[in-house]
Amino acid sequence: MRSFPLTVFIAALALGGQAFGQDQSMSLASSTYSSFERGDGILSLSLGTTVPLGWYNPDASAFEKANSKPGFAFALSYEGFLNQYWAIAGDLAGGFMGSINDRRLFVAPLSVRAVRVFPLGAFTIAPTAGLGLAISALGEYKHIDPLFKAGSSVLWRASNDMSYAANIYANVIPQIFSDSTLTRVGFFMEATLSVAYHL
Repeated sequence: MRSFPLTVFIAALALGGQAFGQDQSMSLASSTYSSFERGDGILSLSLGTTVPLGWYNPDASAFEKANSKPGFAFALSYEGFLNQYWAIAGDLAGGFMGSINDRRLFVAPLSVRAVRVFPLGAFTIAPTAGLGLAISALGEYKHIDPLFKAGSSVLWRASNDMSYAANIYANVIPQIFSDSTLTRVGFFMEATLSVAYHL
């Protein structure tokens, strides 16, 4: 009778271990987990810097240095997933830069992008490219131009509901005029950090 409690304890350990082993094998056998799936969404807020790289003058076939200084960039973005690898994203973005004559240049690159995701454990690399419009304002001068945007993000999934990301994008903005001597192609770089919410 003294050994009965010991026998019950050993039997409970054996059955518990067996049950644990079955749970583990079942979870491994059904490991068809993917980071994203159709219908998933990511809403992100980004803050950082925008850096003017310069202007290309097609009339003179020459590159001209930037006439503004690095400034502040922000963006509100949404990515909707078509499947586990591809998403379509939209950006409402803006940037403030100081010009060389101490005026404030505002550029709002609004774009729609295709995103390809490469999950690597808790991290995701997401190269992207897209088209849109860039709204520029410098004092009384305002202009709307085409935009090409390309770059990549690296996301760290901190939880099921939230990720943090580092982003680098290049914005190419052609400003086309009827007088070809005024036509320029602007190059800007954005480097931002994001808080992203998984919907």
